[in-house]
Amino acid sequence: MSQALALYRLQDVELQLLRGQKRMAEIMTALGDRQAIDQAQQAVEAAQHALSPLQTRARNLELEIQSNLAKIQAADEALYSGRIRNPKELQDLQQEIQALGRRNSDLEDTLLETMLAVEAAEAALAQAHQALEQTTAAWNDQHSQLLEEQAQLKTERAALLQQREQALANLDAASLSEYNALKPRKQNQPVALLVGGSCAVCGVEQTQMLVSEVMQGNKLVKCLSCGRILAYGSST
Repeated sequence: MSQALALYRLQDVELQLLRGQKRMAEIMTALGDRQAIDQAQQAVEAAQHALSPLQTRARNLELEIQSNLAKIQAADEALYSGRIRNPKELQDLQQEIQALGRRNSDLEDTLLETMLAVEAAEAALAQAHQALEQTTAAWNDQHSQLLEEQAQLKTERAALLQQREQALANLDAASLSEYNALKPRKQNQPVALLVGGSCAVCGVEQTQMLVSEVMQGNKLVKCLSCGRILAYGSST
């Protein structure tokens, strides 16, 4: 195997390692991302916050209505008990009963409106709870899948590191030094296959003399255009 092709094999392994490393970083970020759950939880809290004062208002209205009914009953009993004979006091009691009745009528209308608002707020809260449950279930499912993928990537990384050591064993110091020098300038892809007389990366056709030198594999030959090391042979 020529040094150029050995470098191409090394590059292939290292590119796989880089892709795995990038994916591992993405998984770590995703595992710590609870934004969807947090937003769903906030929606539940907002719905509860909207419901609570409506429930309190409904209870207060019910209590006031009950209190007024008790006052009306007491006034009725006093009115018809015969104990009060003063016409002015009797008239005052009748007016009080009428006023309490009108007040309760208004309160009952307000209570009806409030109960309708409570029902709507309860429905919104139930919907928010359902959304939270669905979001949590989806997050848990994704979390499990990511953990499985993470474990698989770790296994693949271990195998790739072994392949990298094997690839390095086929390289001399000079070739490896040239490869490492080109890596940062070529986006970690300093080697390109020669396919049909052209560089497989930039697509530029090479001279016949340069093609011949690449095929002989006696030295490292670079593409006339992009400057990558050209390798001839199978990529597998």
